[in-house]
Amino acid sequence: MTLWRIMYESWQMECCGEPFSVGDEVRWPLALHEPDEVTAHESWEDTYSELEPAGDGLVSGPGVTALYAGETLSRPVVGLLAVETHGAQPDDVPETVGTVRSIQVVTEGYAETHTGSRSYEPVAGERWLRATGTCPRWFSDETLPDRGGRGYRRVETGALVELETPGGPVSARPGQ
Repeated sequence: MTLWRIMYESWQMECCGEPFSVGDEVRWPLALHEPDEVTAHESWEDTYSELEPAGDGLVSGPGVTALYAGETLSRPVVGLLAVETHGAQPDDVPETVGTVRSIQVVTEGYAETHTGSRSYEPVAGERWLRATGTCPRWFSDETLPDRGGRGYRRVETGALVELETPGGPVSARPGQ
C-alpha cells in the first residue's frame, strides 16, 4: 500500500464533487501540477509526490495515474496531485482508486494586491490545516479586518486528502 497526498480544490468539490469520509473508497481522475504551476502551494513541499512518465501525457506511481500537461518526459516529475474533474481530461486517463485515510480542510490567507484593489493574492506562509472526518460540500470564505490598509480574507481552498492505494510499501511521501 502507498499513501498519496491529494488536493481536492474547493471549487472542484462545490461544482460537481461528492463529499466523502475517512474510510471511504473513492475513484478520482487526477492531474499532477508542477510546483511553479501551484503558487499558492509552493511552500508546502511535503504535499508533493514524485511520479514516473507513463506515456501519452500521463505519469504514474504505485496505484496512481495522473494527467500531466508538461513537456514529454524521460525523467520523474515532482508536483502536487489534485483531483481534476474539469478541463482537457482524456477519456482514457484511468481513475485512481483508493481508501481515504485522512482529510484536512485547507485554509489560506489572502490579502488585496494593493489597497482598494479588490484583487487578492495568497499571503506567503499563511496556510492552516484542520482535520475532519468528512470533506465538506461547501467551503467558507471569511473577510477579516484590514491588514495594513489592505483587505484580508481567510479562504477554505479545499481538502488535503491522504489516499491509500494498492501497490508498493507504505510511505508518507511516495517516490522519496
